[in-house]
Amino acid sequence: MTKSDLEKMIVDGEGLRLEFKHRLPESERIAREVTALANTQGGHLLIGVTDDGQPSGVKDPEEELFALNQALQQHCTPMIEWRHNLVKVSRTRTVIAIKIPISANRPHYVQKLTSRTKSVYVRFEDRSIEASQEACKLMRAYQNSDNVLIHLGDKERQLLKDLDEIGKITVRGFSKSARIHPGRASRMIIRLTRAGILDHHIDPNIDYFTAGVALSNSSTNSHSSSDP
Repeated sequence: MTKSDLEKMIVDGEGLRLEFKHRLPESERIAREVTALANTQGGHLLIGVTDDGQPSGVKDPEEELFALNQALQQHCTPMIEWRHNLVKVSRTRTVIAIKIPISANRPHYVQKLTSRTKSVYVRFEDRSIEASQEACKLMRAYQNSDNVLIHLGDKERQLLKDLDEIGKITVRGFSKSARIHPGRASRMIIRLTRAGILDHHIDPNIDYFTAGVALSNSSTNSHSSSDP
């Protein structure tokens, strides 16, 4: 990666697949940022770039890389694949570009050393947030890409009715509408999402679901078959 490549990358600012760090933060925090990228769509972590996109660089990139590796070994499970490029931005300063691919081993957990509890993080716009139960379940389902058979019973039809009327649904809303336990509502929504009937959307307040490709195609084919 050249300095010109770096400048092109940072011109639009932080986002879903790009995170800036002026310097390496404390170990648990950087583990959240890296796992969130791996758990979502992958992307780049740039160490030595300010929040406003200035490539200030770091003095000792090898020390920063050592600290990053230690932080990930200490806090992340399973371990995350990543690689790096060093980009000189001045005689004494270097930006570290960490590339994190979307992981086939999702979800990756961040373990707190004080309480030994584990959490999963994902990206929302330019932030790393804690993942919902549904997001975690869908990450696990990503590892098993077998076809999902769906039977449309009364509850599933109620879900599609809610979706048609409101445009999006949540587990909580569907649970209330269908008068079923939230756990059952979650399982049904996960199955429909895996089948392509629903699309999952990460949100810092509450995740929601909209019509997926399979449902849209079904609706299009239905309209086409009714044309004279």
